[in-house]
This record gives sequence, C-alpha cells and structure tokens, in this order.
Amino acid sequence: MSGKVLFVDDDPVLLKGLSRQFRKRFDLLIASGGEEALRFLSNREVIAVAVVDMRMPGIDGLELLRLMREMSPNTIRIMLTGNADQQTAIDAINQGSIFRFYSKPCQHQQLGDGIDAALRQYELEKSEHELLEKTLAGSVKVLVDVLSISDPISFGHTERVRNWAETVANKLEIRQSWKLKMAATLAQLGNIAIPPAIMDKLTNDEELSAIEQEIVDASPAIARDLISNIPRLAPVAEIVALQKRGFDGTGFPEDGPVGAELPLEARILRILVDLDRHTRSTVSIATAFELLKSSAAAYDLVLLNNIREVLISEVSPQDACLAKDMNLPVSLLRPGDILLTDLKMINGRLILSADNAITTAHLHKLRAMEKMEKFEEPVRILRT
Repeated sequence: MSGKVLFVDDDPVLLKGLSRQFRKRFDLLIASGGEEALRFLSNREVIAVAVVDMRMPGIDGLELLRLMREMSPNTIRIMLTGNADQQTAIDAINQGSIFRFYSKPCQHQQLGDGIDAALRQYELEKSEHELLEKTLAGSVKVLVDVLSISDPISFGHTERVRNWAETVANKLEIRQSWKLKMAATLAQLGNIAIPPAIMDKLTNDEELSAIEQEIVDASPAIARDLISNIPRLAPVAEIVALQKRGFDGTGFPEDGPVGAELPLEARILRILVDLDRHTRSTVSIATAFELLKSSAAAYDLVLLNNIREVLISEVSPQDACLAKDMNLPVSLLRPGDILLTDLKMINGRLILSADNAITTAHLHKLRAMEKMEKFEEPVRILRT
C-alpha cells in the first residue's frame, strides 16, 4: 500500500523505537513535535496517515489534529495517548476527527494493524473522491459546452479560462485545485441573467449606463446562487462570487474580504478573467499582463507575476512549431481545434467566438446546423 505515514511525538526514544519497528513496513516521516509536523504540511508533503501523541509541549496533539484537518483534510488521523480518560477520547473524535484512538503503551502489532486499516481507508476515500470529482467535473463541462453553443457571446471564452486555470493550478501546486478549475468553468454562469443587448456592448467594449453596469456587477452573485444548489460546490460558489473583488478592496461585492483574506482561488480567477478580457482582440498575452499591471492595486502582485511567468512560458517554441494555422470547412473540424476567427452563419449569426476550443458537443451541433444552413467558410483554426 502506498502513502506516507507520519509519526509525531516529543519522546525521542519512542520515535526511535517506532522507526525501527515500522521503517520496512511503511514509508515513514518522523516529527518530534507539532511545529515540525506542520512544516511537513507547509512543504506540501502528501501524508496518508498521521499518528499523533496527545500530550506534547507547544502545539499539543489535539490542536495539531485540528490544524491537520484544515491543512490536509484527506490525511487519516490516529491518536496515541497515555491519558485514556473518556473526555480525551471525546475531544479527539469531535475536534480532530480521528480514525483510531490507542492508549500507551500500545502493542506494535495492534498499532501496525491500525495503520494498515488507515492506509486502506485513505486509498478508498481517495478513489471515491477522484471518481466524484471526475464525474462532477465532466457533468459541469458538458453543461457549459452546451451553454457555449446556445449563447456563444456569454460563454464563448470559458474553455480558455478553464485551461489557464488548470495550467496555473498544476504549475503553482495549488491545494485542492479542483475548486479553482471548477470555479473557472462556472465563472460566467451569471451571464445568463445579462440581457443580450448588454452582452453585445460588453463584447464591443462599449460604455455601459449606470443601470447596465449594475446588472453586470450582479452577475457573480447570481452565479453563486445557482452554483450553491449543486452538492459539494459551496466553496466554488463563493470563489465565483468574489471574482470581481479587488485585492485592494475595490470591486464587488463592496463588503467583501480584502487582501490576503480573499480566497487564493478568487484572486487567481480575477486575474484570469481580466486577462481573457484583454486578449480577446489582437493583444498578445504579454501585453495583456502589462495592461493588468496598470491597475496593479486590484491584484495580488506576487500572484500576478507568478501567473505571468507560468502562462507566458506555457507554450514552448517546440510546441508552437507543432501547431498548424489552417483554413478549413466546418465539416473537417476536430475536437481540440482552436478557433482563430469567429464561426458564423452566412447571415452573420455568431455560433462560436474566436479562441473557443472545439468540443465533441460543438461538433454534434455544427453537423446538425450544417444540414439546415450554411456557414461562412473556410474557418481559420489552430490545430496541434
């Protein structure tokens, strides 16, 4: 069974004995106290099982378990204690959400069997979590793909922002990155409440009236209300609701958090959504980042620079050489093709906007439309 096992105890003799007993059986990490254990977590060490002593100086076992639950919620927690009173057990279960509770002295066989059971539980929960994430992510992606066909102006750039979010999450090693990816996918959901005339103005970068701007500013809150109805997506709903909130406290909602109190994912989403807005014309991504820096106070500058470095270097010269700029009829489009121009009917009706990545859902719709109407062809695309 894979997965690291962390032992935390202030008794060096006990730690030495546990290490000698279990080093060949488990992939061990040893911490001589709560502070050292937290350093492992801060360094993004993935810990499957933590075995923690209750009585330690500084950060005691109960507080450490509580912090672990916040910092590494997937870690399965076991408590060891020489104080076997009932209240200790109750506190450990209620505050630390422990899997097993053992009294010292504990037989090595009993403890080893408990760790084996914890590792099995970790793998089970991990598999279930991954399956649920993939199922939920797939369902949401299909929903947004369909929306991008029915309303390309409102949802046409979701794919690009989603891809950027995935790249940033992977390169910056964002914890629980699914929240950022899901928020990027659903960020524009509130646009369904914006009238088409206002969306046209936004697309053409026209000035909005005060009432129109108020409608646009309310769209993230509408998205939050819709997303909140989906099980397990409450954290994502809050990220989406804060996508227009500035690091300096400007933007919406007006009473929202400021600075580092803003969720990391919301700070990233603000940058990516604004970056997308600036690159919808012929502006390069490097130039777009310079435009963002002109409003630097609205962004977490450290994060802005990190994201700039990630996205500008995302496509290597070799990858760029492999991508082909092509002009094709709609019938020859494939999933993954990137539109370099708007895809329109011959009457001028917009079907998909430039920068969209063609999906299987798009192709089914396009094939059906092709039987009834004609497209403006050829379509300019980028194919890798």
